[in-house]
Amino acid sequence: QKANYWGSLLMASTVKLGHDNQGNSVYTPMSNMLPLLNPNDIVWGGWDINGTNLGDAMKRSKVLDYELQTKLYPYMKDITPLPSIYFPDFIAANQGERADNILTGTKQEQMEQI
Repeated sequence: QKANYWGSLLMASTVKLGHDNQGNSVYTPMSNMLPLLNPNDIVWGGWDINGTNLGDAMKRSKVLDYELQTKLYPYMKDITPLPSIYFPDFIAANQGERADNILTGTKQEQMEQI
């Protein structure tokens, strides 16, 4: 199955540029005027202090409906988060034991890594 972006405002919209020599309106796709990324080129990612793959993290959090989790799991099980910043004073105390995917260095060095 191939993605269909008909509903995407920026991909489907046009902008009126003016008129040609015959008086006809001239339009161009909005994506020709703005430096847009093709939706197929988007790379999804994120940071977390826990390195658990997103499939297992999704199951642990119990936020999504069980049926949706079952459908998404095959796509999410191979995605792991990037290491994150962990400041114990800023994050809930009960998260310390699961913080196994953290950046090291000074605060400035960690910020530069992010």
